[in-house]
Order: sequence, then C-alpha cells, then structure tokens
Amino acid sequence: MARNRKKSEPAADALEHCDNYIHDFKAPLALRVFLLVNRMPAVDKMLINAGGFNPTLYADYEGKIYRVTMASRLGDVGISENLGRDTGYDRRVPLSALTNFRGEP
Repeated sequence: MARNRKKSEPAADALEHCDNYIHDFKAPLALRVFLLVNRMPAVDKMLINAGGFNPTLYADYEGKIYRVTMASRLGDVGISENLGRDTGYDRRVPLSALTNFRGEP
C-alpha cells in the first residue's frame, strides 16, 4: 500500500531517477559528469564525444566492480562486468544499488 504523501512531495520512484543526481552537489563528480553527458540528446552526446570527451564511470555492485555504460530515460543505468566495454550492458539497476562511483576502475 502506498504511503500518504503531500502533493508537493515527489513520489519515491521520482527520487530514484538518474537525472536527479546530475545537480546533486553531494554526488561524486564522476557520476554527475557521466550522467550529464549520457542523458543529453543523442546528437549533443555525439558532438561531445567527437570533441574527444567521453567520460567513463565505474562503480561497485554486489561486491564487484562494474563499468556503467548507459543511463536510461527510465531512470536506471546499464552496467557491464567487462570493464573495457564502451556500449552494451549485462544488467540494468537503479543508481541506489551501486556504490563507490569513480572514473577509473
């Protein structure tokens, strides 16, 4: 059963969306930059990448290091066990399931 909330209070799933971390100054910089670039419209992301900037993001999940390869419009992220993988993912998880965000493995 959903708990009662004030109209001004966002739903719990709205707080979970990856976009909410971009402007969260308490979030790690590597996470914020990765999300900023990967949540841009595709044509803007391609321009950033063509300019030589392609931020990488690594995080821990269930005791293992994963590379974050995708930020979904649905709010979750794609992660891969293959740390050299640029695209594609093995699973999709909410950001709250990941820890220890960083730009290097």
